[in-house]
Amino acid sequence: MSKSNDLSNEKIQKTALSDEELNDLTVTPSNNNILKATLSKSSAKYDVEQASVKMDRLEQVKSNVTIASIIDLPDPQSTFYDDIPDGGYGWYVAISGFLINFVMFGAGAIWGVFSNAFATGVLEGKATTMQLMGVGSIINVFLNLFSPVSALLSRFGVRCIMFLGSTIMSLGLILAGFSTEVWHVYLTQGMLFGLGCSLVYMSIVAVIPQWFTTRRGTAMGISSAGSGFGGLALSPMASSLIDKYGIGWAYRIIGLMAFGVCCIGTALIRTRLPPGQENKPVRSPIKLSTLKDSNFILMLFGVVIALSGYLVPLYYIPKYCSSQGISTTDSSTIVGVLCAMNALGRLILGYFADRIGRLNMFMIASTCAGLFCMLLWPFAKTYGTMMAFAVVFGFTCGIYYALAAPITATVVGQDDIASGLSLLFIFSSLAAVCPPAASAIQNITPNEGYIGVQMFSGSVYLCGSLICMILKIKMTGSAFSRL
Repeated sequence: MSKSNDLSNEKIQKTALSDEELNDLTVTPSNNNILKATLSKSSAKYDVEQASVKMDRLEQVKSNVTIASIIDLPDPQSTFYDDIPDGGYGWYVAISGFLINFVMFGAGAIWGVFSNAFATGVLEGKATTMQLMGVGSIINVFLNLFSPVSALLSRFGVRCIMFLGSTIMSLGLILAGFSTEVWHVYLTQGMLFGLGCSLVYMSIVAVIPQWFTTRRGTAMGISSAGSGFGGLALSPMASSLIDKYGIGWAYRIIGLMAFGVCCIGTALIRTRLPPGQENKPVRSPIKLSTLKDSNFILMLFGVVIALSGYLVPLYYIPKYCSSQGISTTDSSTIVGVLCAMNALGRLILGYFADRIGRLNMFMIASTCAGLFCMLLWPFAKTYGTMMAFAVVFGFTCGIYYALAAPITATVVGQDDIASGLSLLFIFSSLAAVCPPAASAIQNITPNEGYIGVQMFSGSVYLCGSLICMILKIKMTGSAFSRL
């Protein structure tokens, strides 16, 4: 027995990996036990409170954890793991994700352009700023709230779900063009579009990891880049269509285009799951016991509060630019550049996060985004200064979408990743209430100025970053450790 243990320990020693090597490794049934032992050894230095190598709370988890971890993989004995191509047709699947994100996040990010057009056109005098900001909030609530539920529909097949989601999403945009009352917009672009987004979103993120191992980060990067390019292209496109044909036809044209693009993405998607995998019994990934973890609760507060500041500038910039005499064409360009920098920032900051620590990078980026809102945005009153704000804020503001999943995995551990991510999605929907809250703050600000909105957006970023610092000190015992 002793000899067997010595051989096992020797095997672990020979396969011990550095942190950098672990970042690029995909966990499969064949290497999972060795990785657990290696991870425990490399993470022991963080157990400051116990002053021993016992790992009770903190686990270092692989960096390729994404929201796709909500989905159950095949049985460990399946040959699924033996022939993952790490490319091949998977690149077409990544392109499919690019197209879906182009439409989904692109159309969602430019709600500020449409809301400004509604406020000065069809709904002038019929809807307040708070009511219009609520439409953008509903989009994000439905996207976050129903994404974990969408994972339960996998038995119907990925193409069926994507086509259904694409149809609902595009229909929401087309019908929004016929809106004459604010509640019409809530039902169409708010609820229908948001529900369709949740269906196609979980479909694409569940399939990409089936095709990649070491190149998964690149594939997910290609897919997520569509969100930035979508905002960059659709923002000036929407502004131009509104000026030429009115808001009704602008919605219809973009909706029909969205349906065509999503149909191409649906045709390109292909799953690698073995026969019968999609017919497995459906079970909820949520474990309520996860909410008993104080570190997880603290993390939820930190990342969700920081996320609350993200939508406010994105939706308010067109209205703010109009108040400063900046044309609608220029303001839509500013929003487009912000979206493009958002995508670029996720990739670059995510790369460096693997080296300095993901929670560290989340705090740095959130702090910077908050300071930009409080110190730069109030003084940006021309096209040039607003463009500068869009560049620097856009680069840092979307850090949640790049790092929330791996941070969650680090906090809850490998066994509760699916539950942790599902709960993160659900609670993240609470961040969508901030645009209407910002509108309420503007209403009580003297002369309905924007200083209250700007300070509010920046302060929630800083508050979220501070909570994450408290979490880090609680978990590691140090404010300067790599986590």
